[in-house]
Amino acid sequence: MSLSSPHKTDPLNAPKTGLSQRAQLSIAAWLESNTQFRLPNQAANLKGALQSLSALPQEKSYLAQAEQLRRYFMRGLLLLFALTFVLGLLAVPPAFAVSASGKVNIFWLLIVMLGFHGINLAIWFIGMLALGRSSNQSKGIVLSTLIFLNQKISKYSHINTETSSAFWHWQCPAHSNRWLLSTISHTAWLSYLLAGFLMTLLLLLTNQVNFVWETTLLDDQQFLWLTQQLSILPQLLGVTVPNQLDILASRVDILSQSASTRQHWASLLLASLILYGVLPRLLLSVISLLMYRLKRVTLPKTTQEQAIERRYQEHANSHIIDKETLDKAKTQRHTSASNAHQQARLTVLPQEAFSQVWGLFEWSQAAPTCLAGASLVTMLNDASQQHAFLATPHPQPMYILVDGEHSPDRGSRRFLLNAITSHPDVSLVIANGQSAPFATDWQRTGLESGIHPERLFRLMDDKE
Repeated sequence: MSLSSPHKTDPLNAPKTGLSQRAQLSIAAWLESNTQFRLPNQAANLKGALQSLSALPQEKSYLAQAEQLRRYFMRGLLLLFALTFVLGLLAVPPAFAVSASGKVNIFWLLIVMLGFHGINLAIWFIGMLALGRSSNQSKGIVLSTLIFLNQKISKYSHINTETSSAFWHWQCPAHSNRWLLSTISHTAWLSYLLAGFLMTLLLLLTNQVNFVWETTLLDDQQFLWLTQQLSILPQLLGVTVPNQLDILASRVDILSQSASTRQHWASLLLASLILYGVLPRLLLSVISLLMYRLKRVTLPKTTQEQAIERRYQEHANSHIIDKETLDKAKTQRHTSASNAHQQARLTVLPQEAFSQVWGLFEWSQAAPTCLAGASLVTMLNDASQQHAFLATPHPQPMYILVDGEHSPDRGSRRFLLNAITSHPDVSLVIANGQSAPFATDWQRTGLESGIHPERLFRLMDDKE
């Protein structure tokens, strides 16, 4: 039984939604492929047909449920970023470890704030190189956790499983998963590092500390070289950094430290957090977000999405068959077909037909179980499949199965005209037979295309 609404929804009065038309198309295509939901056949165009998502089911529409899932997902991300921000605030005070002497190990502080950030950045870069152009990408721990929590919360929000699956099919496609994960990861680290920078700045404003360094394995020259390498980028931007005297005067065993030395170390510390932490993550977050949106825009459409678009697309610019023989034959057959249609009745398929060659034209459901014994069952949902099917010689009788729930259009007529030209003995089979809402239209289209009345059949569903 179809769940499509018999009434038309006025697009002007339709509820506003944050989901794009492409998102709604993806959700509708998934629902048509996996549930009994069907877009209304009476809609004038695709936009009008998609309005049925906001009307069904009556208790809570598919579109309302998808919107609620989107809000939950965004709130989950905000909660994650807030959590990493708090962790960044909490990580700095222990690293400062301000004792009674007021000494802070400058390199330990840099390791705490930037060390794990650097390791994570290296792992992300290696992972992106390893994935390459592969489209088989997992959702990752963080994204999988967010989806899991979202689905658990959805059970208490009157969101059914089908809508949830359709939404995540659109929200997290393998084609763009890596960039969604990258955006979440970089933004979380940006939140952590920004919080660390703000807490460091606050502690430096409210405390006077001496920056020192100490080591067991490294000597003074190695620490001098390390500090100079760290200071190259800040110095190029005009930041005052510790000089050689400041570095040598900051050993842990030095009792006093000048104010200028403390300021130089503080400037290097803050500049390092910004230049080596906050800015790279901000840049990578923006790039990842742009790539994610680009991948979503260029996401290949599924066969079902293409079938739905063809169902409602305008045919003003459709290609006209440029074959005079077909045009003449159509004109000659039109009068006789109209008369024959009044008397033609659909007959039930003979049993031997189920073992022959079958083409399922613009078929959006699973193949009928009665065709399990057919020698060949081919889906004809795009132009390439239809052309290949008609171009292949079939020694056995050929049957074209159409869905009587959807009306024929100019594309259907062109296909049948080509089919009768390539295979004059082709038969047209209408699913659900005379009880289908568009059975008469398909019968008329078949007769006008040249199919003999004796080759018009009906295929009853399993219930009948």
